[in-house]
Amino acid sequence: MPRSLRRFASDGTLFIVAGTITAAIGAYLFQVVGGRALGAAGFDPVSALLTVHLLVFSVLLLPVEQFEIRRVTLDRSGGFGAIASVIGLGAAGALVFTVATRNHFFAGETGYAVVAVVAVGCNALLAVARGRLAGHRRFRAYGLVSGIVALARVGLALLFLEVVHTGLSVAWALALAPLLTLAWRPFRAERQSSEQQIEEPGGAFLAGFVVASAASQVLLLAAPIGVRILDDTPGLMSIVFVTFQLFRAPVVVTQNLLARFLPPFTRLAAQGRRMELRAWGLRFGWAAAVAAPVAATAGWLLGPLAVRLLFGAEFEPGAATAAYAAAGVVIATASLLAGQVLVAQGKTLRLAAAWGIGFVVAIAAVIPVVGTADVRVARAFVIGEAAALLAIVAGGGRDRLPDR
Repeated sequence: MPRSLRRFASDGTLFIVAGTITAAIGAYLFQVVGGRALGAAGFDPVSALLTVHLLVFSVLLLPVEQFEIRRVTLDRSGGFGAIASVIGLGAAGALVFTVATRNHFFAGETGYAVVAVVAVGCNALLAVARGRLAGHRRFRAYGLVSGIVALARVGLALLFLEVVHTGLSVAWALALAPLLTLAWRPFRAERQSSEQQIEEPGGAFLAGFVVASAASQVLLLAAPIGVRILDDTPGLMSIVFVTFQLFRAPVVVTQNLLARFLPPFTRLAAQGRRMELRAWGLRFGWAAAVAAPVAATAGWLLGPLAVRLLFGAEFEPGAATAAYAAAGVVIATASLLAGQVLVAQGKTLRLAAAWGIGFVVAIAAVIPVVGTADVRVARAFVIGEAAALLAIVAGGGRDRLPDR
């Protein structure tokens, strides 16, 4: 076995992969358990809470995790005020949304507002804890936490439903399961250096990362809304929604795998090894260039069939829409990985600018009236993702790294 593969097999990387797969299965089982127990109408409030959870974690808490990975890897202090601000923003946003829309989305239950705030707090604990585990190269623990927390949600949902058969029982399982993270003692002292720590400012880093995450998530999730704006044909928005949800699995998996790439990239940045980092960015770019056409072909040939088998014939997309969605998700996955080059350098404002470019290009690409609404939006998604990836790769090797 090659030395690099032996290292990955022994340092806990395989646990991250296994934990990521387990987490994906656990998330699916959680929805199945809740949906079957409560029925479609009863599960509606939980679905809305899951959507809020996904957005808060992807846009706000994932940047917190990445900041903590970088801070711990560099053995630096500080940034806690910025982290608290981002977590507070997430809790306040979740609270305002659930209260304001409780009659529309949450069956008039104000209890979901309480759950939403607790969920943000507990998942913030998960994000910071996983950041510390990855920063200390405790990849085995990182993978175990990811997988076991997801399975614990399922177990708690079953348990709570036995006590009180309501949507709030399932919601509390979503909120409280991350507390199991504490079993791995992620906050134990592991720093060996006796030198005074340099303080790592978190404000600019997190601000740029949050903007970048928001832009990338909008690019991923806005396709159904874009289709609805262009064409109000009944069912068309749902077709695009389920197609993109099905094909975005690589992005969801990659978000957990980022924790394996950031620590070594951060060390390269700290050592001023600009060319090696730039080479990694180029590798991810070339990988997307090779894989995207393959994904597009597979999407064209198999995508409509896969959607029809899983969701029914009424949800079957056109071949072109499926092809563009598959190719765009591959490019988005490469962008996440290439973005680690900028995150490692602390250049998250540049990352935000790259995703901003991608978003603007996507908007411009949807304007020409060529093809049906779903094809126009899916094609614009691919073009926007490609523009973002090019900007990220270019930004990763544009100048000399600061020697910190």
